[in-house]
Amino acid sequence: MDNWKAAYEIADIVLENSRLMWIVYISFFVIALKIRKKEIKTRRRVGALMIGASIPGLLISAACLGLFVYAMIKCYLVAASKEFYVLGDSPVVRHVQGMCNSVPVTCLVLSVVLFYILALIAAISGIIILARRAGKGAGFFTLIYGICLAGFSWWFMNAVMAYLAT
Repeated sequence: MDNWKAAYEIADIVLENSRLMWIVYISFFVIALKIRKKEIKTRRRVGALMIGASIPGLLISAACLGLFVYAMIKCYLVAASKEFYVLGDSPVVRHVQGMCNSVPVTCLVLSVVLFYILALIAAISGIIILARRAGKGAGFFTLIYGICLAGFSWWFMNAVMAYLAT
């Protein structure tokens, strides 16, 4: 059990840095599925567009989850071998730590742009649904989600730029 704990202590940074991406990308995908669920032609088209727009974010989220699993397995194998007294002394673990620190941060920087694109798509989709009378509740919810995501994207961009400035 101590080996898994040591492996988790190294790989947990991936989970911490990926949390925001999972919340935004998965929630956008779920909303897209709910929009597309109805048999109304407008909602099916808008939902299909939203599902297509969510694919890059889902791939990024899956890659971060895969990196977490990879880091856990690699670190566990090194810890189980008892070759190194301190797990951080292993070159394999140092390489995995470097990946765990750099890959999610790079994805977060890319997500600044993707969040704005998703916000724009959600807002426009909500307006289209409302304009074509394809569902009042779904249209308002999608529009509000898009506006909120745009606000969050603005805040997130400021936070990332402040981090990069240091």
